[in-house]
Amino acid sequence: MADSLLAPTARAQVAELLADDRDRDGRPSGRTTLAEVSLWADEIRGTAADQPTWHFDNMPVCGAITPPRLAALRRTSPPDIPWCPDQQCAGGQFDLLVAQLADRRVPTARRRDALKWIVHLAGDLHQPLHAADFAQGGNLVHVQFAGYPSRTPWSLHAAWDIRLVASAMHIAAGQPPPPSALRRLIARARKVPETVREAPVGEWLAESNWLAREVAFDYPGFSCDRAPEGAAIVTLSMDYQRRALRVVTERLALAGARLATVLNRAMAEP
Repeated sequence: MADSLLAPTARAQVAELLADDRDRDGRPSGRTTLAEVSLWADEIRGTAADQPTWHFDNMPVCGAITPPRLAALRRTSPPDIPWCPDQQCAGGQFDLLVAQLADRRVPTARRRDALKWIVHLAGDLHQPLHAADFAQGGNLVHVQFAGYPSRTPWSLHAAWDIRLVASAMHIAAGQPPPPSALRRLIARARKVPETVREAPVGEWLAESNWLAREVAFDYPGFSCDRAPEGAAIVTLSMDYQRRALRVVTERLALAGARLATVLNRAMAEP
């Protein structure tokens, strides 16, 4: 989606950087678009280039984040985040990677990797459970969808990463979105107000954490005292699914709009 929102200068630089893109094993990947490289940061898991803590922020879901503290977080870029020691988290790394991409003195290979991380983290930072510490970001919560019987439960985290995104795009999990769904999202992204598009990363995190509290973890039996035990499966109601789909659609559009804004600024003519 962000590919369609790039300015000509940024689009040309993306094409130049990705012309010699490499896969996790260092071989030419043939990938030339932001969408095609968006999962590279997941593909390199287990390699020397892997940065496992960069994919999330362990923001507390239970207990208060006081309004003054939240306001300070929203204003700060990169975020001032006590749950992210040495900036080794998504919010702590994002602006550092943007600065690396923007610096033409940095070797091309490092700028290319920075671009691929930025694309991936823009998505992670807008997924509510990537800004939530409870039950390892929902990975320990097993769920099924009311109205859609399945033999194999999802983790709540994977449901938000994959299943709900697929539903929002009207596709099966793992399938590419149809052009009509992309056009609707792009149209929505174009309508995002400038002040919202320009919000710092701290704002993205604050939004995601609030949505984790208010929507993602708003399932039957949620308790801050404990995660569901063992193989217990939570059924996500149709009402939960409707609310979650609205959130997913909005966050996808916001992520695309903000990613394009970040890249247009970082890749502007010097």
